[in-house]
Amino acid sequence: MFNQNDAALAVRNFVRVANIVANLDTILQEAKNLSLTAKNARVVALRAGDSAFGFKPITNFIDEFSELTIKTTKNISLLSSNLFSIALSVVRHSDFQQRLSVAAHVCQDSDIQQLQQQSHLEFMRTVKQLESAIIHLEGYFEDILKQMRSAEYIAVTSRVEASNAGEFSESLQSVSNFIAGAAKNIKYAINQNLKEINLLRGTLR
Repeated sequence: MFNQNDAALAVRNFVRVANIVANLDTILQEAKNLSLTAKNARVVALRAGDSAFGFKPITNFIDEFSELTIKTTKNISLLSSNLFSIALSVVRHSDFQQRLSVAAHVCQDSDIQQLQQQSHLEFMRTVKQLESAIIHLEGYFEDILKQMRSAEYIAVTSRVEASNAGEFSESLQSVSNFIAGAAKNIKYAINQNLKEINLLRGTLR
């Protein structure tokens, strides 16, 4: 009933979940920086007046998708905390099963066999919970990737508008570069997490 590799696999999956949670800090921090950048860009655009007229709606859009990314990331954080608890539960159940397996080899006791069956059912239940949480998490990451594709498009558009802002052009260009850099960092962190999720899903099948 219990495979000796299950315990090691449960631990590896727990580490993968920990990596996913760690990458969320990068995503959230970059999203917060984007929001701050949008506010700073709005101030510069106001100072630039008519020369940065086309940049003003861009700052609003930056603010909108950065706030949306922050909100989505916070939702992910809540889900990831639950994912972390479930992954830890899987490790504990697999460890308990391993101990029961050792005990069953020492003495053939019907009570131990019954406990093994109950423990296996509980183990499978937590694995299913982990699978469900992973599916939801993947959906959130896909949403943020869409937001970052919009951010990259905005970065290109904002460079064009910044070039027409006269003496404020350099300041607004730096905003455009920051947007592109933040989007790149967020996409990298998400793609790393999607790789971890694919590995998790592969081991849970």
